[in-house]
Amino acid sequence: MKRSLQGSLALLVLAGLLTAGAAAQSLGEYARQQRAKKGPAPAYVKEYTNDNLPTAGALSTSSASSATTSASSSADSGQPKGDADSAKDRGKLEEEWRARFTEQKNVIATLERELAVAERENSSRQSQTQTNSQDLGSRLRNPVLWAAENKKYQDEVDAKKKELEEARQKLEDIREDLRKAGLPNTWAD
Repeated sequence: MKRSLQGSLALLVLAGLLTAGAAAQSLGEYARQQRAKKGPAPAYVKEYTNDNLPTAGALSTSSASSATTSASSSADSGQPKGDADSAKDRGKLEEEWRARFTEQKNVIATLERELAVAERENSSRQSQTQTNSQDLGSRLRNPVLWAAENKKYQDEVDAKKKELEEARQKLEDIREDLRKAGLPNTWAD
């Protein structure tokens, strides 16, 4: 029985070795067959080189507005843009965006100053009325007039606050337009 067990075991080991060797060979042959079936690479694959990559802008064309801008500017010139022209156009575009941001920031700064002045004047008027007995007497004698004047000053302050909020929202809208155009955020600085 010992002999038959050893013989069976030897046959199993021999069969395992032959199978492993045959499987490794057939795997290589299988890979060669698959490559032969696949054939050469298709001819419709676009190859990108330094010559056909765009030099200005991003490679993505996710923005319709930037595509229309570049299409209209090249249509206006009547000839395809070269590297110097595209750099000039990009510089001009950057200058226009920066001017929009600067103008809106100036509007905001002006409104902030006007609001500060209006609040300061209103506060000063109220404190003078409380310390000056003559103004305090007129305030007590004619509270309707005092309330109308106070409302006028408060409405002026509220109007300045509303204008300032609208100007800030417009600046955010310009930032959003810049982002949608696919242009760099640094142009907003």
